[in-house]
Amino acid sequence: MKDRSTDVIERRLEGSWLPVAAFVSDRELPVDELRVARLTLHDGRYEILDRSGAVVDSGGYVIDAAVSPPVMDMVGVEGPYAGRKLEAIIELDGDALTVCYDLDGIARPESMEPDEDQLLLRIAYERDLRQLS
Repeated sequence: MKDRSTDVIERRLEGSWLPVAAFVSDRELPVDELRVARLTLHDGRYEILDRSGAVVDSGGYVIDAAVSPPVMDMVGVEGPYAGRKLEAIIELDGDALTVCYDLDGIARPESMEPDEDQLLLRIAYERDLRQLS
């Protein structure tokens, strides 16, 4: 049975998210250089769209908010992560979402701040409020 906090976060994650900042470890990446121009989350499925609106990655995701920080496991079905599982941590604060995972795929990050030898990708998103009107 799903934890109540997980159910609440899953409902709050539903929608379309636009990247506003990105970091590899502590080095900032220009948002316009990211492959992701939009992340959509709906009913346990995710899609990553590029700037042309084409779906470049998709699959399923599960959330566990009973742990701290909450975790998101994304399993790719189509795209570069097809057949792979990304173990991420997330922060959700109103209309702001941050997703962080280890680019090497070695282990789930324990925090949003990388250890010396970790290659973490951290992307901050804001909810696309235009999708709500």
